[in-house]
Amino acid sequence: MWAFLMKKTAVLIDGGYFIRRIDYFLRKHFPDHELDSQQLVKIIWRIVRFHVEVPHGGHPEREALELYRIYYYDCPPLDKQIKYPLPTDGNKTPATKNFKTHAPNILRTKLHEELRKTRKTALRMGVLSNVGNWQIKEHILKKLLRNEVQWSDLTNDDFYYEYKQKAVDIKLGMDITILAHEKLVDVIVLIAGDADFVPAAKHARIKGVDFILDPMHQQVPASLAEHVDGVQSSNIIVAIADICRIVPSVKPDWWDEHIDRRKERKLNGGKRIKPTKRHIQRSASTSENPQE
Repeated sequence: MWAFLMKKTAVLIDGGYFIRRIDYFLRKHFPDHELDSQQLVKIIWRIVRFHVEVPHGGHPEREALELYRIYYYDCPPLDKQIKYPLPTDGNKTPATKNFKTHAPNILRTKLHEELRKTRKTALRMGVLSNVGNWQIKEHILKKLLRNEVQWSDLTNDDFYYEYKQKAVDIKLGMDITILAHEKLVDVIVLIAGDADFVPAAKHARIKGVDFILDPMHQQVPASLAEHVDGVQSSNIIVAIADICRIVPSVKPDWWDEHIDRRKERKLNGGKRIKPTKRHIQRSASTSENPQE
């Protein structure tokens, strides 16, 4: 009798990209809420279970997968003291920002500590470049271009300090190559949105690996999409709401229907409800539709 062997799956996460996408969903749908490090780890595992356990929308009968390992790539947070880009309160020179006590950096450090203790998880750490500069936040820049705000309206809160990470992309690319070349896994799920990983993705596919990209509902560069075997994203809005036991302050248009379907599924003993034609059309028209 043939023994059934589940395909092994590695999930590789670009940590900087992951945090930026989480911040996007928080800012857009949960503006009054902040996540802690344990909740971030739960979101990571929610994404992993989506790819390993939950039937995908287009593949409802696919076989279960076995998690080989989670790889999380990041750098230690910045811990320098740097002058702000703008002076305040009539001062001629800007004040100094202490990044070591900056709340997002403290959260990043705690997340790294949690991941080090998490089963089947490898934390791959790079180093920070000594060079950095202040940049205008993307959503503020869009408002400037639309003349919704003026340059004179900007404050230090509208800027972020950009610095380069070293060795992170190299480690990620090398791990993809090793996992594929040594045939350690059958499936690789990459949570990222950078076309820099195209050479590694191409090599993995040549070696027979099923390569899935999860851009967390971000638009995918064509140069990256054509070199993967599929693009699939779990629902981050639902994940945040479930894990934190909250309702989005700004509900997406599918939210009420999603809640109704959950109630209906509960009444049916947990059985999944076949999507309606209206639900399928709505899912196809939005990049943040529920997948669970």
